[in-house]
Amino acid sequence: MSRLMQIPLASGRWIHGRRLSGRMLLAASVVVLLVVLVLWASRGPAEGGAVGPAAAAAETRAEWFVMTRRDFDVTISAAGELEPKEKVEIKNEVEGRTAIVEIVDEGASVKQGDVLARLADDEIRSKIDQSRQDVEQALADKVSAEESLAIQRNEAQRKQNESQTKLALATLDLKKWEEGDDVKKQRDLELALEKAKRNLERTRRDLVESKALHAERFISDNELEDAEIDVIEAENELATAKLEIDVYHKFTRPKERQDVQSKVDDAQAELSLTIDKNQRELRRLEADLNNRTRTLELRQQKLAELEQQLAKTVVTAPKDGLVVYGTSMDRWGRGDPLRPGRDVSHNESLFILPDTRQMVAVLSVHEAMLPQVRIGQKVRVTIDARPGDMVEGEVTQIGVMAEGGRWWNPDVREYGVKVTLPAGFDTSLKPAMRCSGEIVVDHVSDALAAPVQAVFTEGDQKYCYVHAGGGKVRRQPVTVGRHSNTHVEMIDGLGEEQRVLLRQPQPGELSK
Repeated sequence: MSRLMQIPLASGRWIHGRRLSGRMLLAASVVVLLVVLVLWASRGPAEGGAVGPAAAAAETRAEWFVMTRRDFDVTISAAGELEPKEKVEIKNEVEGRTAIVEIVDEGASVKQGDVLARLADDEIRSKIDQSRQDVEQALADKVSAEESLAIQRNEAQRKQNESQTKLALATLDLKKWEEGDDVKKQRDLELALEKAKRNLERTRRDLVESKALHAERFISDNELEDAEIDVIEAENELATAKLEIDVYHKFTRPKERQDVQSKVDDAQAELSLTIDKNQRELRRLEADLNNRTRTLELRQQKLAELEQQLAKTVVTAPKDGLVVYGTSMDRWGRGDPLRPGRDVSHNESLFILPDTRQMVAVLSVHEAMLPQVRIGQKVRVTIDARPGDMVEGEVTQIGVMAEGGRWWNPDVREYGVKVTLPAGFDTSLKPAMRCSGEIVVDHVSDALAAPVQAVFTEGDQKYCYVHAGGGKVRRQPVTVGRHSNTHVEMIDGLGEEQRVLLRQPQPGELSK
């Protein structure tokens, strides 16, 4: 759980993790001590003690705020220093730490292209040799992956063709059975049935004639019996023909169809399996090729970066000018002066070629506040060398690279915001003079607002604590809008005249 809380200075400005002058550090220390005392006092009396009515009323007034509408400027306070409007700063672009081998004398006049310094490059050259070997190996790995992929593509096509041929043959067998074997078999069975029917009719006619002849004693009893047997056999043949048709349609025909259809289904399944297997193998090899290609690109990129780093070990002048060491411009006075043998770190300022005809204020703005800053915004600037005087400037440039963290909070990231001061404001101003500024980023009119210390955050949700009755408070989700150093605009969740708590609830105060 974090809290939107800022510590007010005695001067009415707010601390945003900025650099402080000695006077401001003393004021901040006093305020921090007062805040500690207030927080200690807000814990209430010791166990067994009592709080009088006057003390309770004072505590209530200090802990609660009644929501009202108000106008306020949304400002960002930041500290900084003056610097020339036009200057060329030359930083060490070699990564890591490296030693100075040669360096030009400070105060020397140089021409564009002159060598200002040479930095040690032995380690970089060694890395370049190793990186070249890595590039060659990565290139060989990529070629091998390309060849494996080409072979697998050919093999996959061959297997797929085989499966497609098997499916085509099985499909032809099915069509042959449907349009040939099955049709012929049904015709044969129908023919046999028709022959049996006609044979039965003929034997029955023969039996009638035989009975007439037997009655007149033209044929013997045996011949009559033969005619009767012929009828019985013909009836049996007819029954058999009908049975064969029934058996074929109920059993034989579905079985034969299932046999040929299953071969088609098996061939189709085999083709699908072959295609899936081929695709998986091809995807694997393609992924391997992509990885090896990416590896080659990364190693080539690393080699190019190392070669660039090697080139950057020779520092040259981008324009004519007077050489000023970066350590001479360090307002904190940290580090030894630049000299041969001294180590320098990446992005460390080495040289400055200044133009002191006009000054600008460079304010350090915390990264959380930077998105609110825009070109053209007005800034109220106060210069430490001219206490009590304020000059209005304008934001003309917003830094894109963060400055390093300060010794008291190395994790803080701040960005330089340049404020152009009026021309001819004060020709006696010098580079590196300390200053402070209030950037007006917005103006809020007639807004329902609460103090910043009344708003709390948990995850993405903002909330306040409001009265719940019976000496309890409850958590009220709110939607906030713009905010200044002191107040936050309330979009939703609270109403006018509603009271909000200005601190975290103590144990037992929070309503469940």
